[in-house]
Amino acid sequence: MKEKKMIKCLTIITCCCFLAACSQSPSSSVNHVSEVTGTVSFGSNVPDIHDFEVRAYAYVSQQWQNNTPVNTVAISSNGAYALKLPEGNYIFTLFNKQQNGPEFYYQFQNQFPCKTYELRLQDHYSETVFANKLFLCEPEVMSVPNQGSLNGINFEIQETGTITGQISQADGSPFSLVTIKAFACKTRDVQSAIDTLGKYETSFSAQSRPDANGSYTICCLPKGDYLVMAEADRSEYITTYYDRVYFKDQAKTIEIDSGNDWTVNFIMNQGVTITGQVKSEDNPIVPIEGVLVSAIMTPNSYVTGKSVPSDADGNYTISGLLTNHRYILYANSDHTEYQSCYYINGYNTNDAVAFDIINNAPLIMDFDLQKKGKLVATIIDNQTKTLITNSQIYVKIYKSSNLTFVKDVYPDNGIITTELEEGDYKAEIITSGTPYASMFHSNENNLQDADDIPIFNGEVNESVKFKLQRGGSIKGLVVGQDCDYPNNDLYLHNYTVVAYSKSNPSRIYQAKTDIYGEYLINGLSGANDYIVQVLTDDTSYISEYFKQTFFQKTATNIQVSYDAITPNINFDLECGRQIFGKISNDTNNDPIPGINITATNLNNNETYSATTDENGTYVITGIPSGYEYSIPSAYEYAIYVNTSGTSFVPVTYGSNIQFERDEKQIEINFSLELLPKISGIVTCPSNHQFDYCFDNITPGIYDLILLDEQNNETKIREDFELIPGKEIIIQDIAL
Repeated sequence: MKEKKMIKCLTIITCCCFLAACSQSPSSSVNHVSEVTGTVSFGSNVPDIHDFEVRAYAYVSQQWQNNTPVNTVAISSNGAYALKLPEGNYIFTLFNKQQNGPEFYYQFQNQFPCKTYELRLQDHYSETVFANKLFLCEPEVMSVPNQGSLNGINFEIQETGTITGQISQADGSPFSLVTIKAFACKTRDVQSAIDTLGKYETSFSAQSRPDANGSYTICCLPKGDYLVMAEADRSEYITTYYDRVYFKDQAKTIEIDSGNDWTVNFIMNQGVTITGQVKSEDNPIVPIEGVLVSAIMTPNSYVTGKSVPSDADGNYTISGLLTNHRYILYANSDHTEYQSCYYINGYNTNDAVAFDIINNAPLIMDFDLQKKGKLVATIIDNQTKTLITNSQIYVKIYKSSNLTFVKDVYPDNGIITTELEEGDYKAEIITSGTPYASMFHSNENNLQDADDIPIFNGEVNESVKFKLQRGGSIKGLVVGQDCDYPNNDLYLHNYTVVAYSKSNPSRIYQAKTDIYGEYLINGLSGANDYIVQVLTDDTSYISEYFKQTFFQKTATNIQVSYDAITPNINFDLECGRQIFGKISNDTNNDPIPGINITATNLNNNETYSATTDENGTYVITGIPSGYEYSIPSAYEYAIYVNTSGTSFVPVTYGSNIQFERDEKQIEINFSLELLPKISGIVTCPSNHQFDYCFDNITPGIYDLILLDEQNNETKIREDFELIPGKEIIIQDIAL
């Protein structure tokens, strides 16, 4: 049996519980306080108990109000303490204030005070995860009564570990101007997470400072893996991890287990210093302030030392760089009028001048930055040669190399001015809502065919003129047959007519019909392959292409010329068929609003749809039957009830349907089953309980699996069937 003594160390883990702070602290009044009492005892190898204090944090579900405890109290020599608190719920900790950690949570001796568990519902055969829930189990929460007492909040800390060591300089002399830090560590084992977040998830545990002889001690670390780091007070020294590693992702962990102690020595080396000045190439006596200069190690792109901004005199200093390594320097001047670049005047990593640090001699590397290039372009009327001052017109800038969007530029009285990095660019002129035709520079219909606009650092390109032509127009009349359906008056509908060129289908022009059925589409670029369509959604009519066809592939091409009207693009709309019905709940026959129903034409994959109203009814209108053609051709439709986002099982109608020649409506009703679900309660080791529910599950065979933080699996229930309309309840899953 181990001897119990007063200890002197503890473990502070900044867990996810500490992060968010958005709730109310417990109700309190200084006139209604209670007393919390207990004792503190330790195993062997104990430092001074007076290094510790007991803390109380106000508790709210899954977080503290903030990082500041409500109250703290010192511990007497015999291990007893008494803490005054107002009524409320609290989490109690034992904290080593001498070394800023660790922090032990009441009835919870572990690296991290919170543990995350995952409950998975996965397909039994494919092992595909259908749904999952994460549960954060916290330390024990205790309730303090009003004007009463809470006794027996005792801390008994056993089998902690200690890290000791010696800090010296390269010449062997002791070094005391260092902070040694221990970080509790979880190792990631999923490569995608490692690539994104790094190899470790760490949380600060404790720290120490060496004495005059360079000796240090970090005590009382609970069982677990740790990263240990030595960080000098002066930036010229290189921050070092255990086993002479300089980068966190390459660092080795040490394992504290069953009271074992580690000796970790550090040799602190001075790194190389790079200094320099950032100034203007055009005027070398002008320094540039606020440029962020970074030393980047190649080929792994570690940013080492510090990324430092240049001061008011343009000077910068980067310290602590490693010898026998290769670097490149980068000056980020995004917040200035100057071009960012690599040393020397390279604008991508391939052009950067790499250099090897082979000894400790300081380096001097100056940056002469060029001003960014500038584009000054005019927007003019191609016919009158005058500036176009319409404020609705603007220019979109793209990179020529990959056609990625750079920025929108708005003109000032017909002139655009913008700064750009050196390179080639393309431009698109947007003229929507004006008489002019949108275009790509220069008068091209596709971005990739547009002329390049070269930009050079420190130079102004004033040679570009965006010459706009007044666009062509399409006009016509939309009329229709007299359909025998309610609300079928053609002129009650404000139809949308759309037009686009096959050579540039991404640019769509449109207009609305007026009360007389007339429409006019303006601002079209010249082309001989325009397609025009009337959209008749939610009406009795079939959407129609010119001339008298329902499908794009059979539509007639229309020629449009600049500054000219193409007239008589008229439409005589056909009455469509209807599919209607009601959708209700299979359990109680209640109507189900908000359900989407689609009818898909099996001949050409065109889809028509509707959504149920508050009464569960729907009407899909404007459906062609095939008999509208001069050569009759009956169409078949597949009917599908899409329940996405609802708690009902989706349904496909049992057979395909088609309209008879004189048949105008077909009624199809649906009775939907509820999707199955599984629910219950999980219980944390601290007796916190959480309700869970996996609902809207696709019927099938499943497994319910619990995973701990090490991804160890426990099968709660295996090979069970979830069927429509049924709920399975699994209570009391212990985490």
